[in-house]
Amino acid sequence: MRISIYFAFLLLVGLAACSEGNQVMHTADGYEYILHTPSEGTTPQPGEYVYFHAQMRNGDSIVYGSRSQGAAPFIQIPLTQDVNRKASPVEDVLREMAVGDSATVMINLDTLPQKPRGFEDASTLYYDVVVTDILSQEAYQEKAAAERAEKEQAIAALQERKTAVAESTAESLKAYKAGELGDQLQETESGLKYVVLEEGTGAKATPGNQVKVHYYGVLAEDGTMFDNSFGRGEPFGFGLGEGRVIRGWDEGIALLNVGSKAVLFIPAELGYGANGAPPTIPPGAELAFYVELVGVN
Repeated sequence: MRISIYFAFLLLVGLAACSEGNQVMHTADGYEYILHTPSEGTTPQPGEYVYFHAQMRNGDSIVYGSRSQGAAPFIQIPLTQDVNRKASPVEDVLREMAVGDSATVMINLDTLPQKPRGFEDASTLYYDVVVTDILSQEAYQEKAAAERAEKEQAIAALQERKTAVAESTAESLKAYKAGELGDQLQETESGLKYVVLEEGTGAKATPGNQVKVHYYGVLAEDGTMFDNSFGRGEPFGFGLGEGRVIRGWDEGIALLNVGSKAVLFIPAELGYGANGAPPTIPPGAELAFYVELVGVN
């Protein structure tokens, strides 16, 4: 069986489930669930791929949702039944669902050696799932090939853009060091300086959002590039305001709307500090980041 990495922890075997209300049903392996929107559609056959969207709840509080991650996760229904292997709760329920069906799986967390993040004080994880598609092995292979080709094209386009971005960053850095940015250069109370190259018209990034950013980072002293997302072919995603990135990023990205392009000039105290991040970031280094805010959820 193949499964999206986001739901890998649900493959733990032997999870028990708790009941809720009078509509509780049971899978072949005994897992408990509520089927909200049953249909007359065809359930997946062995070897087929089931695509679905899901959210994990702690009571009424949503801890995780797959829709904010973009592509729907999926699993492949095993071709043969292994009598020595008990299916996960989600796999077992998906076997009994058709396209358009939705259900809630109740997973007893007290049987786990360690509870997932966000469920430390909970006894039950509620896993809401809706089936979006069921593909044969042949259709899945065609879909995967098309996605690979699309990604390769996107990477090639980003590689071309990388050259233009490098030139734009170098020009902005040169003007910054020469004091030629004038009123374009803005500064926050913390000492972060930035220039907006292009205003976006999309949603504003605020702390708590999941954001996606393309970036090109250089040392302000000599313009040496130390990291960028364009070479990897996809933007960098993180939770804004959660301290997962340097302070200059948390503050700078929060100034932007989706579609904005800017250069952040980040002093060492908002970057990697007096110690730097050897070997790429020297001690006390000021950094310059070309950034594009491409998504907010």
